[in-house]
Amino acid sequence: MNWLREWLMRVLCSLGVHELEVTEVQVGFGPSGTVEKVSCRRCGYRGTRRGRG
Repeated sequence: MNWLREWLMRVLCSLGVHELEVTEVQVGFGPSGTVEKVSCRRCGYRGTRRGRG
């Protein structure tokens, strides 16, 4: 049953539903604000997103 869960999680990653964790935060002022570098725990996807706050 563990293989089924792992397969389902990989399918979700391929559809763009990642399990993201923040790896780095860069604080800025002005319109850009905070930028976070994130990575997926399951597939290793890395990207950036606008931070909260």
